[in-house]
Amino acid sequence: MIRNYIKTAFRTLTKNKGFTAINVLGLSVGLATCLLIVFYVVDELSYDKYNTQADRIYRITINAMLNGHGGVYATSEGPLEAALKDNFPEIEKVTRMIDNNGLAVSPSKFSIRKGNSNIQEKRVVYTESSLFDVFTLPMVAGEAKKSLDAPHAAVITESTAQKYFGKTDVVGQVLTINDTSLYHITGVIKDVPLQSHFNYDFFLSFSTLPESHWKGWGYSGVHNYLLLRPGTNIKSLESRIAQLEIRSSPASQKVWTTGGNYFKTELTPLLNIHLKSHAEYELGRSGSMQYVYIFSLIAVIILLIACVNFINLSTARSSNRAKEVGVRKVLGSARKNLIAQFLTESTLVTLVSTFIAIILAILMLPLFNQVADKQLGFTLQSLTWLAPSIIVIVIVVGFLAGSYPALYLSGFRPTEVLKGKLSAGFKSSFLRSSLVVFQFSISIVLIIGTLVIYNQLNYIHNKNLGFDRSQVLVIKNTNVLGKQAEVLKQEIKQLPGVTNVSMSSYQPTGEQREKTGLFPDREIDVKKDVLSEFWSVDEDYLSTMGLKLISGRNFSKQLSSDTGALIVNEAFVEKFGQKNPLNKFVYRDKFAVQQFHIIGVVKNFNFESLKDKISPLVLAYSLDNGAISVKVKTANLSGLMSKIEDKWKQFSPNQQFNYSFMDDDFDATYRSEQRIGTMFISFSTLAILIACLGLFGLASFVAEQRTKEIGVRKVLGASVFNLWKMLSKDFVNLVIISTCIAIPIAWYFLHEWLQKYPYRTGISWWIFIIAAAGAMLITLLTVSYQAIKAALMNPVKSLRTE
Repeated sequence: MIRNYIKTAFRTLTKNKGFTAINVLGLSVGLATCLLIVFYVVDELSYDKYNTQADRIYRITINAMLNGHGGVYATSEGPLEAALKDNFPEIEKVTRMIDNNGLAVSPSKFSIRKGNSNIQEKRVVYTESSLFDVFTLPMVAGEAKKSLDAPHAAVITESTAQKYFGKTDVVGQVLTINDTSLYHITGVIKDVPLQSHFNYDFFLSFSTLPESHWKGWGYSGVHNYLLLRPGTNIKSLESRIAQLEIRSSPASQKVWTTGGNYFKTELTPLLNIHLKSHAEYELGRSGSMQYVYIFSLIAVIILLIACVNFINLSTARSSNRAKEVGVRKVLGSARKNLIAQFLTESTLVTLVSTFIAIILAILMLPLFNQVADKQLGFTLQSLTWLAPSIIVIVIVVGFLAGSYPALYLSGFRPTEVLKGKLSAGFKSSFLRSSLVVFQFSISIVLIIGTLVIYNQLNYIHNKNLGFDRSQVLVIKNTNVLGKQAEVLKQEIKQLPGVTNVSMSSYQPTGEQREKTGLFPDREIDVKKDVLSEFWSVDEDYLSTMGLKLISGRNFSKQLSSDTGALIVNEAFVEKFGQKNPLNKFVYRDKFAVQQFHIIGVVKNFNFESLKDKISPLVLAYSLDNGAISVKVKTANLSGLMSKIEDKWKQFSPNQQFNYSFMDDDFDATYRSEQRIGTMFISFSTLAILIACLGLFGLASFVAEQRTKEIGVRKVLGASVFNLWKMLSKDFVNLVIISTCIAIPIAWYFLHEWLQKYPYRTGISWWIFIIAAAGAMLITLLTVSYQAIKAALMNPVKSLRTE
């Protein structure tokens, strides 16, 4: 029976090659796109699942507000570890991690000796042996149990061992870090999986750090992870840990319980960190559950559009198959047999389309990886979920696409069919018109979305940030030169093509950040705290970065009093509460109360993500040799770069010359948004293409059904233009209806999406005009080929067709 269904279905499909090809092509492109999206979604949802105890691992996250300043932080206090072990039996293990961003004083990169040269490394973290009890990081050499107990111990990954030593059996070998520190390798682990919220190559012993870097309840630069016992009451534990931290000192207990201040501890499940945690100071790049939902929805929409094509073309051809159904019913075929036959046809089309889709997905995967910044691939591991997914897709899509045509076609009454009473054509089906409206409503929403996303990304890229990032070379890790860094700065300044040079670790597009509380009085009162970014800069910083001084003066080497001078931004002035802050004193409490005086105010500039409003910032006149920023203006950039590198080698022949351009650093900040935008635009384009394929097939059918009418009209004198207008009119009306439906839906969702950007473009009226005109143009171009082809046909031949 099944074999007969397949044979009949194959014969029917090959007989109607044109419509079959359109269905297969639409479904193939749709399924290939869906496969790529599924790979992306599965990869995002797989983060940290390599840990065998993932469901019992939690990170302590702090949600705090103090005098209007606060937020959600992935870090907490260093002393928590001992307190948690002593007070909470439901906690099985605790481990701490602190990366270079969490250190009180830290380089942006670590210098690792290899032979006679040094390599700059960023993927370095300080942690404890308990890390290997909590996380699944298998050792390939050494013992995990006490591997990071002793000071100056290091555990490295397999690929790192190969990179530095050419082998993995390196336990006992010594690493020289930052030219002075010797670390003994006590273990080698497998590379940290890509689907991990942290990816480090060097794990250094926590005990190496001076206690001043982490000890004390006031400093919270440590990532604390807990392995909980089964059945732990999470809410109760969160509350008790928060109380423990609040009770850490009488002063803090008073602060956190008055004036609307609060301090909450949240236990973030490990499996939620990548997609659902958006705390500050995460150990790695976070994803977004919102984008997972968006792309999953796009995958469903693309599949629905492909299925709508199949339904439309199958029901549109109903008159062509009506006699077949009528004859088969007269000869005794039951309705269930006809339904099975039509479902077999749709399943066969889906099966062939799926096979082609897999080939297309394999061919498209390298390009998709490049756009999405992923390393996805068809592996044996992926087959465990891919094979069942493909089977489900074939069954669901085959049934979804074929169910309505099967029920519709099998429901024809043989007496009406054989008498020729069956209505045919485009206008006769309300459902078919509704499905076309659905397709084009979705397409117009995607066109509008594409334009708005492109506009927002373009706005971010071209926005005046308040500083000049063009042609600024940033030389990294100049702190390795010590006092010679200032000499290098002066020598670079003399080079032709260099207009200015500044020395500071802090750049508007950099990673180095430090926040501190500043107070208007020597008597520290947390209620008057102005939480500010605190950057150490030199006298050339403002001119190198193109910052605009709106009042006061710049720093001066000639004035010894400037060692305690500050230049503040407008956001600081607003929070400080004094219209003229010049010559006012401010204080901060860092190990001891320090006094500063304000000498200038700069215009606000964006030094954080454009998703955040500009916050208070102070520039302090203080030595910081972490990086050198070079403003250049030359037609021979490569030649100037060679000269600067030669200067570097004169001072540090064994250190890697590491640099970037500020423009590139800025683009890197928004690379995630750019990737998401590119993916959205690409998938939207494919969805519109699939909708056009269905429209093309439908237009072809309409032209075929009206061949005799076209011939008669031509004989009676109708022009090609009149015939084209007649055939296009119905489709144009449907596009107008689709536009009216799509515009309010698109406006609502895109307006909501833009709200997360404090600095954003508007949704201009011309976007809707372009989207509507674009949809109309796409429709007319798609339909016109078939309409003009039919209109140009010889009327004699047209009249003979029936």
